[in-house]
Amino acid sequence: MRRVGLGFVALAAAAGVVVAVNAPAGAAKPLSKAALHNAAGEQIGIVVFKGYEHEASRVKVELELPADAPGLGAYHGLHVHTVGVCEAPFTSAGGHWSRDADSAHGHHTGDLPSVLVAEDGTASAEFDTQRFDVAELLDEDGSAVVLHAGLDNFGNVPLEEGKYEDPNN
Repeated sequence: MRRVGLGFVALAAAAGVVVAVNAPAGAAKPLSKAALHNAAGEQIGIVVFKGYEHEASRVKVELELPADAPGLGAYHGLHVHTVGVCEAPFTSAGGHWSRDADSAHGHHTGDLPSVLVAEDGTASAEFDTQRFDVAELLDEDGSAVVLHAGLDNFGNVPLEEGKYEDPNN
């Protein structure tokens, strides 16, 4: 079994979330599952990566934060990072993971859709990606998933305070 570290960077570093993922041996579909913990060690959610039996290059990502997620009422960037260690203040996870070291921000292999944390502190996201397969997350040094304190506009463009927090309004 290999381990992949996942982490959540909250609005305040002290509210961060750290997770560990294990891939069950002999699973019919590649699977990684992790409990999300805050910096105090309390479980606050879960993230699952599921491979598809007949489509190795497609992965379903499911994220659930049933309560107490920081950053209420705002979108947060979600990324796979290069190292499977994610300890507060969460810089141990390295940069955004990418097969091409020269890729521009917004085109990293590990760039995922932003996640909305609701006013009640809950968040739920489910989507498919073809940017990587589950086995790539479980490489020699693992990977980390970070839900960032702020929104990601998929570019190196500074955002005005509060801008783009809810594209539906």
